[in-house]
Amino acid sequence: MRTATLRPAIRFMTARVFVDTNVLIYARDLKANSKRIAALAWLEALADNQSLTVNLQVLNELARWMLKNDPHRPLNALRHEVDSMKAYGDAAVTAHDTALAWDVRSALGYQWFDCLLMAAASNAGCRYFLSEDMSDRASFRGLTIINPFRCTPADLFLKN
Repeated sequence: MRTATLRPAIRFMTARVFVDTNVLIYARDLKANSKRIAALAWLEALADNQSLTVNLQVLNELARWMLKNDPHRPLNALRHEVDSMKAYGDAAVTAHDTALAWDVRSALGYQWFDCLLMAAASNAGCRYFLSEDMSDRASFRGLTIINPFRCTPADLFLKN
């Protein structure tokens, strides 16, 4: 009698992923075409996997972009959309984040507000930082930057 060879089950990684504002913006930008589709796929996968993480700085940057780029949309609708993202995090930048941001700056040389976000992500226990604005696969103390337009969620989350 022959026995079937079983393939290992696909395991979903549960690492937290900090999402930069640019990914949230692409998901809302109707002119972004393929980047919009990719950003939406990432956000859906991260939300489904309970991995999506943001902070108050990201939410404020998103609010500023939405107010500027959708001025005719009712203010309550914009506020509701930003407030709904609080489910994924709304922590303010802390003194600990600021202290670590100096180390990020020293190691990677990014702009200050990017350093603050990376520090906040690191301090929040995130393993990945999803952003188009920084070097794909660069890492800092266990936090790896992933460009969402160079790989898919499956590339990151599915392990054979």
